[in-house]
Amino acid sequence: MADITAVFNTALKANNAPPVTSHRYTIDRLDEFLKEAYSINARIADLTSYLRAIRPSYLSTAPAPRRPQRHNSTDHNPTQDTTQRHLSDTERASIDAEAKGVLRQLHAAVERISQTEQIRQDTASHVALRKRNQGGLGAIGRWAAGGAVTAKSADEEVEEARQKMLNAHRESIVWFLQAKLREAGTLQSTMMEIRIQREVEKSKSVLYKAKGSSAAYSQGFDAALSSGEPAPQGQERAEPQLSDEQMQLFAQENQDMMKHYQDTLDQVRTAERSLIEISELQSTLVTNLTEQNEHIEQLVQDSFFTTENIGRGNKELKKASERTSSARILFHSTCAFCAFLVVWDLIF
Repeated sequence: MADITAVFNTALKANNAPPVTSHRYTIDRLDEFLKEAYSINARIADLTSYLRAIRPSYLSTAPAPRRPQRHNSTDHNPTQDTTQRHLSDTERASIDAEAKGVLRQLHAAVERISQTEQIRQDTASHVALRKRNQGGLGAIGRWAAGGAVTAKSADEEVEEARQKMLNAHRESIVWFLQAKLREAGTLQSTMMEIRIQREVEKSKSVLYKAKGSSAAYSQGFDAALSSGEPAPQGQERAEPQLSDEQMQLFAQENQDMMKHYQDTLDQVRTAERSLIEISELQSTLVTNLTEQNEHIEQLVQDSFFTTENIGRGNKELKKASERTSSARILFHSTCAFCAFLVVWDLIF
């Protein structure tokens, strides 16, 4: 689309109107609430990008390479190395702990700005009510003008509408941050669930293969005995032919297998605890999102009603200025009665 700013400025100048000036958007000019919101959103985006980049290496079940991978010194990137190289179980557990800690920090930051905004709203409402009550004769003046004591002026209606729109805007920002944080938590929990599932399936596969080879050996040995044929020399009386070194080797293999399954069980338990914590955090976020959404909808409806009330209030003020108020009648009646008493006293 062509830029017609110059043509538009020429038209404005012909009608004695100020030209359009370019406005450069910078975060430094924003208030503290928006600055903190931008910072939290950037941190959530960084966490989500990192989790998506680390996902292939995190979920990979391939064995570790025998030779360490070499990287060119010219284009060395630590983040790229982390996302592309093989990860050990310790590194995966460290990633889980770090991601969980970052999620907690971000959740606390979102809750902090939400509480700060709630305090600001309560303070603004209290200040507005206090100004309205400190008007001295303001309530009497509104009553004398023909309005009720609790009626709001046009300026008060406009300020209330502005505050409601500001509240709805900021609560929408908090809702957006909570939704993005929930997406990041869902991504992390999904990765952990897939990792646990793959580790369990891998352990079952190793155990099944071990049982299969042992069962095949036992079936072959039993078949040889039942057929009455002499068993092969290597299978006849297998136990007496096992040396002490072989027995130690088998015992060591059993211990290694038990240690492997125990480590896998510990990993599953650790991941399960992390999943439970992340699930609790997500449940809290879902509850906050629901409440925040309902509150935002209520604020939007109130802002629309306030706009309608401003127009209706202007009409009522115009009607009140046109009709004779009860206070004015009382004032004129009192003046007439006092004048009558003065004249009566002068005459008689």
